[in-house]
Amino acid sequence: MGRKSIFEQLSGKKNFLSEMRRIDKLLKDKSGIDIKVFPQNASFYQEPQFMNSGIENFVDTYIFKDWKGRGTCIDCNDMLETLGLKEILKDSEYITENDILSYLEYAANILRLVNNVKFRNGASYNMTDVYRAAFDNVNSCLDWLNFETKTFSQKDIVLVVEKNAVATSVAELVDEELAYSIISYNHFLLKGNIDEKRKILFKLANEIEPRRSELEKINYKLADNIFYMFNNLNIRHNNCKKGDKHYKEYVAKMSESELEEWYDKLYQETLLANLLLDDENEKIKIKKLRENIEKKHSGQI
Repeated sequence: MGRKSIFEQLSGKKNFLSEMRRIDKLLKDKSGIDIKVFPQNASFYQEPQFMNSGIENFVDTYIFKDWKGRGTCIDCNDMLETLGLKEILKDSEYITENDILSYLEYAANILRLVNNVKFRNGASYNMTDVYRAAFDNVNSCLDWLNFETKTFSQKDIVLVVEKNAVATSVAELVDEELAYSIISYNHFLLKGNIDEKRKILFKLANEIEPRRSELEKINYKLADNIFYMFNNLNIRHNNCKKGDKHYKEYVAKMSESELEEWYDKLYQETLLANLLLDDENEKIKIKKLRENIEKKHSGQI
């Protein structure tokens, strides 16, 4: 077997702990951000001062304590310690996929926060090649794992979620609060979390209920199936408590993994239902467009 080129070696099997440490090094690099400031009480002709800052240090100095997503953490280092990531970066030889994704989600949020800093009095800043390298490395790691980032401006956070083109399409049709629920269903920490998935499905059921009759006209079987599952898989009713009028023995005896599989299937079917409803709206718009064009063409308008 021939020797691999350095480029083939670089694109081979990934050591994600090494990748995390590379990103950590970039976030701490003192040349991550170029800052231009003017001295206090400077005259009109006085030259600005230029300085550099590490990305994490820049976020700590100018925005971290105002960030909605910080919980009770006081700086980037504190957040890494609270998430259990600092020791992993320093000493660990074994990491889980959740460790990797947690760190990438942390890094993605820190990189986004840089864009939220607002300076006054003519001061400004620019991201350097170090910042761009960190950004590219985070996204490369996510691509290798088939994950991506989704930004929620109102909540001021970035989530790392499994890639799901259908979920993205549906999330673009609704308000941000519901979009957050739709996207967060695919968050890596929700795998195996039946209670949280149930809450999201409950929200989706309530959202689509007013349009049930519309959906039945488009695809009766799909509508019948998803509402049957909403009502009989311990989502809208307590189907697992003996004595409850909604009790279903078969569902009560399901393992959590089996129930989660049905939840995931219901989630996908509900996304499809939303796309069908949106497509029907588009068809109505196109029909109206055609009518208007033909009326104009025939001289009626």
